[in-house]
Amino acid sequence: MSHKPLREGSVHGRFQPFHNGHLEYVLAAQKQCSLLWIGITKFDISEPSPLARIRERPENNPLTYHQRLTMIRAALSESGIGQDEFAFVPFPIETPTKLTQFLPTSVPCFTTVYEEWNKEKILVLQSQGYEVRVLWERQQKAISGGEIRTDIIAGGSRWKAMVPSATVRLAEEFHLAERLRALSNTARV
Repeated sequence: MSHKPLREGSVHGRFQPFHNGHLEYVLAAQKQCSLLWIGITKFDISEPSPLARIRERPENNPLTYHQRLTMIRAALSESGIGQDEFAFVPFPIETPTKLTQFLPTSVPCFTTVYEEWNKEKILVLQSQGYEVRVLWERQQKAISGGEIRTDIIAGGSRWKAMVPSATVRLAEEFHLAERLRALSNTARV
């Protein structure tokens, strides 16, 4: 086994659903540490968020915590990452004072920067005592969860090229299209 610079590190995201951009991010961080904690934000999709952002609305969070970790685990396994190289943890970025209940501040947080929200998260994490390591900063995302969800709702197939094959398989198993359509209809009412 090759030596990695850190014993532990972490990434975080909603992963709604887990796509190729997420996979790139997780794999880049995983190369830096022996054990990668994968923090699932908005882990309780039934609770309204105190931040009331568009990204936190029910229609933008169709998958449960368990469904997301199942999806990520399968995608990482397909990528050759051993199950002993990562673990999952709830990551309540929406209520930052709770973060240390789930992840010690001794574990560095890897992140990426695409938009103002990412910069805000860095400040939030630092305010709670975490070391933040930015893997890259880019002007725009090549893939967005919103774009994928919209294509799924429309009955499209473009989204299938934007996600790992495990996500395609599990999205069908979890009846993601039906759930997204129901949430989308509820949001319009």
